[in-house]
Amino acid sequence: MSSNILESPETADSAAPPQDPALEHALKLILWDSLASEAMGTLTTGVFLVGLAVELNASNFMIGVLAAIPFFVQLLQIPAVLLVERFKHRRWISVAASGTGRTFLVLAAAVPLLPPHLGIAALAACLAIHQGFGAISGCAWNSWMRDLVPENRYGRFFGMRNFCTVTLSLLLSLGAASVIDYWKRHHPAEGVYGYSALFLFGGVAGLYGVYLLAKTPEPPMTESAARFDALEVLIEPFRDRVFRRLIAFLAAWSFAVNLASPFLTVYMLKTLNFPMATVVIFNVVSQLSNLAFLQIWGKLGDTFGNRPVLRATAPLFLFCFLAWAATGLGWLSGIVLPLIVVLHILMGLSTAGVGLASGNIAMKLSPAGHATSYLAANGVVTSLSASLASLLGGATADFFATRELSLSFSWKSPATATTFDALTLHSWTFFFALTFILGLFSLRLLKGVEEHGELEEGIQMKHLLAETRRSLHGLSSVAGLQKLGRLPFAALRPRRTYEGAEPQL
Repeated sequence: MSSNILESPETADSAAPPQDPALEHALKLILWDSLASEAMGTLTTGVFLVGLAVELNASNFMIGVLAAIPFFVQLLQIPAVLLVERFKHRRWISVAASGTGRTFLVLAAAVPLLPPHLGIAALAACLAIHQGFGAISGCAWNSWMRDLVPENRYGRFFGMRNFCTVTLSLLLSLGAASVIDYWKRHHPAEGVYGYSALFLFGGVAGLYGVYLLAKTPEPPMTESAARFDALEVLIEPFRDRVFRRLIAFLAAWSFAVNLASPFLTVYMLKTLNFPMATVVIFNVVSQLSNLAFLQIWGKLGDTFGNRPVLRATAPLFLFCFLAWAATGLGWLSGIVLPLIVVLHILMGLSTAGVGLASGNIAMKLSPAGHATSYLAANGVVTSLSASLASLLGGATADFFATRELSLSFSWKSPATATTFDALTLHSWTFFFALTFILGLFSLRLLKGVEEHGELEEGIQMKHLLAETRRSLHGLSSVAGLQKLGRLPFAALRPRRTYEGAEPQL
């Protein structure tokens, strides 16, 4: 068994059956849709959404609300599950919901025309509608992809998909930051309209993704011989002991991380006083790190299992938040800039593994034919946990802004008196420390998650670390760097043998 699991990629690929042109064409449509959706997300979320909110003079609580909206609306996956199970047309449910929601994202580009107090409310409303319909679409899409993408290609395909979307996000982030800086230099009193243009282009890109979704084939859903029972569909995932443990871990992890992560940009813009261009460059550094490791974690997840990848990357991510809390120390002020660069590199590396492995393990533990309810249950619980954390962070930000917790050591002698600040928490750094503590608790729940096809616990980490070192060595070589640069473009190159043909699955 071990010899098969540890089989080299070259040997595995040589023994693979011939590729199905219809399937490969379908996977390319998924990839192109992902790129369009990534363009939409890059231009309308993250640092640019926070930048627009700051330009509209949004309070900390409203910034917390904006961060919580994408998670809270995941509750709509509950009726979405019933919709999918009742009508069993996942493609058209996803297309209709995405098209409706992304239209409101285009309308959000007009919020700067409103008075500031109305503008932030209108922005929140448009985002809530957009994200709400996106949750319905995502529920159908997850089940659709569960049946369309072969299980033995989850790691490689979704690793490739994430690789390409991160590449695009990197380039768009730099370009959009340049547009914002240019606009502010020439129109300093109307900087908010630069963000409005980003939202407009992002919404249009999202609608193009809807067009691509409409062309992607859908395998038929498994027909159940039993009568459709809505309540049974909703509670079935929670009766599965293994999947219930996974939901518990992901919910605890999601709460810990989202208590602070939505406010990292606010912290850099307001507390550290970094300009928007600098914050975007930090994010690009993180995305480059993420990009470099996606294929590595995808291959390791396919070989050793996804839980070992989580056990390697999740603790590193938490220690990054502990280091963020240390940026409030006065004696570190001279090295804050290089420290934050290093933190973005490590966070990009670790989030590549955490995001890919957690998504893949949820798919693997979802039984074929029941993926809709299982993945929706996971999405609803973890998203509700994340939304509560974001709201709690925004609601208590002003309270912690006027509080400080310090731990210092003093040394006194007849000639001198020296005080060393070992710990100083204030404002957002309170949340960074809390994320570290709560995250360590969530990792204890990961021990109860079981994954079929995973190596025995005694040898998994040894092989994982050895393979990681080997992959890093290959990535550092000239050939490895050339492969890294060619990969996104090779993935998107059309195949003339069946280009334009409608696949039949």
